[in-house]
Amino acid sequence: MKKYLAIFAVLFTVILSSCSNDDIPVNRSVTFKLNPATVVDNLYEMNAGDLTSLSSGATLNVDLYVYDESGTLVECDNQSFNAYTHIMTSNLDLSNGEYTVVAISHVSSSVEFWGFEGVENLSTLKITDNGYIGGKSKILGLTVEKVYVTDGENTFNIDIKNAGAVACVTIINWNRYTNVKAFGLAGKQSCDYITTNNYGDVEYSLKSKSDYGFYKVKFDYNSNQTGAMAYFFTFPIKNAAMKFFAETTGGSTNYLGANLVDDIKLGDSYLIGYDVTSEETEWYDMTPSRSTRSADNFVELVRENVPQPVFNYEEGTITIE
Repeated sequence: MKKYLAIFAVLFTVILSSCSNDDIPVNRSVTFKLNPATVVDNLYEMNAGDLTSLSSGATLNVDLYVYDESGTLVECDNQSFNAYTHIMTSNLDLSNGEYTVVAISHVSSSVEFWGFEGVENLSTLKITDNGYIGGKSKILGLTVEKVYVTDGENTFNIDIKNAGAVACVTIINWNRYTNVKAFGLAGKQSCDYITTNNYGDVEYSLKSKSDYGFYKVKFDYNSNQTGAMAYFFTFPIKNAAMKFFAETTGGSTNYLGANLVDDIKLGDSYLIGYDVTSEETEWYDMTPSRSTRSADNFVELVRENVPQPVFNYEEGTITIE
């Protein structure tokens, strides 16, 4: 009898153990493939490759953060590349369930253009503009989306989107004055920070001034050139107000051309220019889905004046005067 009781005890223990294992979460390898090329591939370029290539000495950083349903960070990965054309592949261990994925791309150069804090929770994640002129190196990519991990193979392909808008800015025929040391474009609004909440919603915060207190681009004047061009990144802005300016050797700032006021929309591209000789100001929407050929004549003028891109701004120049 004792022999049978021992056998039953073993069988009962095995059955309990089997039922208990069914309730233990099983982690499985989940593959994420992040594509940073989608941050820049639909943006307007004055010259092919202006934005898709990195500046000398720059590095493209791609960050992946995975949050559970409570908004707590459960996995992350960070990789660096020398071009936007690379796909970041990341294999993470996750159990079945719903997750919020945050994919970010940003460029490191001689300065860090963006600050990241509160990444341990989706509700405290904050991306802050450090306040530097950065040209194309300041372009920020951001995608937040839900994924569901289930039994079997799990591979998620994520295209990182542009987190704002990008404008090509050019000044041409600038050899008109003899007392100018710099030209540029300034605005009344500037990026401040981006936050998320536990639902994965993205919110933008802006800084604003009553005057044109934020540099967008700034060029040191060079009489051996006839103009210059560069790009700038910005968050979406309703009624963005900007104006071209010249800084004189005497230390004064003179504003040039017409007041520029319009909406800057998420994911869009713009061409903004000023002809110093004719005193004409231009602003074109170059977003592929809406762009027309109305900018063709101005583009030709720019290419005649600035055969090659001249990115002679200082990346370390703070945007706030």
